[in-house]
Amino acid sequence: MNINYPVIYFVFKRPATTKRFLELMKDAGIGKIYIFADGPRNVAEKLETGRVKESIREFGLANKEIKLITSYSPRNIGLKRNIVGGLTCVFEKEDAAIILEDDCLPTPDFFRFTSEMLQKYKDDQIVMSVNGTSTGGNFEHSYDFSQYPQCWGWATWARAWKLYDSKLNTFNPLSWQKLTQELKFSKLLSWYWRTMLTMVKVGWINTWDFQWSYTHFLHHGLSIAPSVNLIKNIGFDSAATNTKTKTKVADMKTTILSWPLKHPSQTRENLSVSRRAVRDFYLNPVAILGMLRQYLYWKWSTYANRH
Repeated sequence: MNINYPVIYFVFKRPATTKRFLELMKDAGIGKIYIFADGPRNVAEKLETGRVKESIREFGLANKEIKLITSYSPRNIGLKRNIVGGLTCVFEKEDAAIILEDDCLPTPDFFRFTSEMLQKYKDDQIVMSVNGTSTGGNFEHSYDFSQYPQCWGWATWARAWKLYDSKLNTFNPLSWQKLTQELKFSKLLSWYWRTMLTMVKVGWINTWDFQWSYTHFLHHGLSIAPSVNLIKNIGFDSAATNTKTKTKVADMKTTILSWPLKHPSQTRENLSVSRRAVRDFYLNPVAILGMLRQYLYWKWSTYANRH
């Protein structure tokens, strides 16, 4: 099966998985791959990032039928700049794409599923992204819709990415209170997101994905969630930049989808899917304690700098 949409592949210092994932893309019928490689932070990482580039070069020589468009940063620019810059660059040329990082292992069904969803919902403005990750819910079909995008292997359209604002210019406490009332967030959930988004906006937390979730909230967008999990995050290890603490969503079991897909008759949120996402990613002890730790560090840093 040939996939009509390109893959945007973000790599850093995992040469073994870089090669393995490229082979998976080839087997899935991917014809075009954009690769964005961040640069090293030190001498040891220079060796690893060099091996990553060599793996890509060898793959390109062995698979000349696949178009590789590579961008190698000579220095370390960080995950946020690499991903935001890479996606913005590609979506100036492409209408839609499948997105993968080198620590998110996809099943073969992932590429077929995201490709089919990109085609089916390309003109449905309320649908803003496609998840590869699923922690469950009450599904009657092959997939359903959630308020929450998950970025461990996903897909989106240029029309949706154009709404993304990494600086959260429209976010403030007053507008957030009104928005969460519209979204029917609980007080606890609203507090969690308000605190995280505030720390992101002031630059205390240097990330990009909370802004993507906020984009969905702001525009009342939906994300497609598969009924089974199609992505395993294998990056909770010493090589990780952000995922240092192992949680229940690390190394989640993946499952094969049944084909042909059974499509929902309506494009509307499945509350059970959203609630599972909230429980597993946001309102659980690990996530809340992590948020509180960051909040206390931020407040102490602010106090110390003033005195």
